[in-house]
Order: sequence, then C-alpha cells, then structure tokens
Amino acid sequence: MFFLTLSVYVFVFVIAVITVFLLLLRLQSKLIFDIYPDKGIFYELKYLIAKLLLKHLRYKFYYKNENGLNSPERFEAHDQPQVLDEHPKSYDVISFMAANISGQKLLINLERRRRGIMKACFYLWLPEYGLLALPKLPDMLYFTTDGNTESEEFKGIGFHVYPEEPMIRWRIKYEGLLKQLDEGNKLLQVKLNLTFKSTGKYFNYNRDLSLAVIADSLAREAWNEGFYTMLKNVDKVLQKRLHYEQNGQLTGSLEIYQKTDKLPGNIPLTLSGFRDHSFGTERCLSTINRYVYVALFLEDGSSMVVGILSQPSFFLSSLKVGYVCSKDGDYKPITACNFELYSYGEKGIPPRHQNFIVYTVDNDYFVQIKVQDSTERYAGANWEAKIYNQFVACCINGRHGHGITEYLYRHNGGRPEEASYSDPEWYKRVRKFEDDIEDLEQNELNSFSP
Repeated sequence: MFFLTLSVYVFVFVIAVITVFLLLLRLQSKLIFDIYPDKGIFYELKYLIAKLLLKHLRYKFYYKNENGLNSPERFEAHDQPQVLDEHPKSYDVISFMAANISGQKLLINLERRRRGIMKACFYLWLPEYGLLALPKLPDMLYFTTDGNTESEEFKGIGFHVYPEEPMIRWRIKYEGLLKQLDEGNKLLQVKLNLTFKSTGKYFNYNRDLSLAVIADSLAREAWNEGFYTMLKNVDKVLQKRLHYEQNGQLTGSLEIYQKTDKLPGNIPLTLSGFRDHSFGTERCLSTINRYVYVALFLEDGSSMVVGILSQPSFFLSSLKVGYVCSKDGDYKPITACNFELYSYGEKGIPPRHQNFIVYTVDNDYFVQIKVQDSTERYAGANWEAKIYNQFVACCINGRHGHGITEYLYRHNGGRPEEASYSDPEWYKRVRKFEDDIEDLEQNELNSFSP
C-alpha cells in the first residue's frame, strides 16, 4: 500500500512538473517594437527542443523519401508552368535577379493567378542610363485572358518566359515598352532576349534551409495552443507551397528601337544571377509583417542570398534564410546573421547603407552594401504591400559585386482609382465580392471582441 501511495505521489509530481514546464514555455519573451521577440529565459532549452524536432520532421518528409520528393524527375515536372488548381489563392511564380561587375542589374518577377491574372515586375538598371521599368509600375496587376479562361504559361503583356530544358535552361523574352525613369519616364520600344543557364544544382527552401536559423526563430516564440496546432499541420503546410532557387548565368541582349546618344540600339547583357520558382496555395501578403531580401553577385562568380522574414501569425516573427553559393553552384546555407529587421528600416524607409555579418558552418562573411538607386512598387490585388527595390554595390570579405535588395512593408492605403479604373468589369465584380466577404468576416470577429 505504501509503494502504491508513493507511486501515485510520484505520478502527480511528474504531471505537475510537466504542466509547469509547458506553462513556462508558453511565456512570451520581450517584444521589440511589440513585434520582434527577443531571446527569453528559456531560449537555449527551446532552441535545443526545436532543433531536435525539426531534424525529425526533415528526415520524415525529405531524407526518408529522398528518391521521391527530391528526384530529378519530380523537379523536372515541377520546373514547368504549373496548372493552377481550384483554390482561389493558387499561384505560380518565377523570378530572375542578376547583376555583373560592371553594374548592370536585372529583376523580373511574374506571378500567375487564376482567370488569367498576372502580376508583373521588370527592372533593368544600367550604370550609364539609369533605371528602365515597365510603364505600369508601381502597379503590377495585368490581365492576360478575358477572365473566363486560365493562362497556361508565363505569357502575356509582351512577356514569354519558358523552360527550354527543365532545371537547366530557360528563355526570357519581352517585347514592348519600358520607361526610362531618369528621363522623365520617357517610353522606349524594346526587345529583350535572354537565356538563363543554371549550374544544374538548386536550393530547396523546404529541405535545405539550415535547421539552426529555423530553430532560432521558433525558440523566440511563445509555445501556445496555436503553436502546437501549427506543428501538427506542418505536413499540410509543406504540401501547399514549394520554393527553390538555382544560380546560373543570363546572356543575351536588349534591343532599343529609338536609338539615341544616351541609349544605343543594342545593349549586350551577360550577368550572374539566379532563377527561383514558387507555387502552391498559400501566398498571402496580408499575413506578412515585413521582409527584407538581399541578392548579391560577386566578381569571382559566387553569390549570396539573405532573407529576413517577419510573419508572426505563422510563429516566425524573425526568421533568417538564405545561402552562400560558389561559382560552381555549391550551396552553403546560412546558420546565423546579425541583420535584424528592427535595426534596418523599421520606420518604413530602407537605409542607404547596410553592414552585417553572415555565418555558415565553415565561414563568416562581412557584408557591406551601398545603394546606387531605388524605386518602389505595390504588391497584392489591393496593394496590401509596398516593396522598395534597391540597386546596390557591395563588398563581401574584400570581394566586390553588385545586387538587388527588397524591403517589404504593410500598406493599408488600398489600390487607387488611377491604377484600377481600367480593370475589366468582371474583375471589379470579383474584387467587390471578395471585399464584402472580408468585411463580413471582420465584423463577425469584432462582434466577439470584449
């Protein structure tokens, strides 16, 4: 009887300890600017737990199924314009960022949505001539069909971007107008023809991100019911999104039909860069607080990508991502970085200079960035986000280069009439219906507020 009673006490004590332990893990650490969590008192313990859990999940979803999830055949099938499913937020995105040592820089982003909607961005920065851009920017919204049919490829509004050999070579074509921002938005008729050839290797963000940076972000969060619910559904989250990047080289030319003294008729382009591809059903800008994305390309052919994401609703208030890539396409994921969002442009204006340190398993990198030019655009159907793109020169451990940065901020001003007046009537009806639904949902939430 004594031992039975003792065992009951021990059991109750263990349960009490576990309960207290779980309650302590729920505590929110100090928030910087009421958004970014600092390292709390249990950070080291939570970091260790998070890293072990992430290691298990990565083995379960990727390494255990290496042949299936990461086979060349699977990625060749993915490296095509994807069929957009019935989900209203289904998306398919390709982007190119590139630069060379002479300072030429290129950014192209094309996002396909349902009913032929395309969101497009194209910038070309040339040292002698300044910034060329799509005439409609800062608005990115275009329509490639009548709204009753779906687009099947990255084609429309002058673009045709397609794989010639999946995971190896893509063709980028654009024929239409570009505005020269430094010349009062003068319109130029141009023809772009580029080939992107990759190293053949790629960086899969779901599989290849360092566990250290993910564990660091999770260890700063409060581990409440929502956190555990998110963990239980992580497999569904991974199924809803895929993002991978490939480094390589872009070669070709930009033909300008209105030849002037300042702009020759043909500008050859040879740039180091990368191509990324994202698709799925979870790409909602309204859930992102901020992000900064830095892509740098160095004189020796190597490159660096560093991203800092703040998405508190997904328990990633301060997630650092990225890698260092050699000329031959060998990727080393970053394991830490002292770039913090609250120190860089938190008031809504990106800084003109950025200095920070990036760490990988086998090296440290001191990054110095100086902005040469910048512009802004708006993303989302209702301009939910404002994006500053900076065209920069850089130096990393004594090696010089050039690149592009993105600073995204929340934007609550909506899409103005001067941008939306020419939208087709079917789209205006769809937007009004979606806005009414969002208002209804918000009113229902407010009715339950104390």
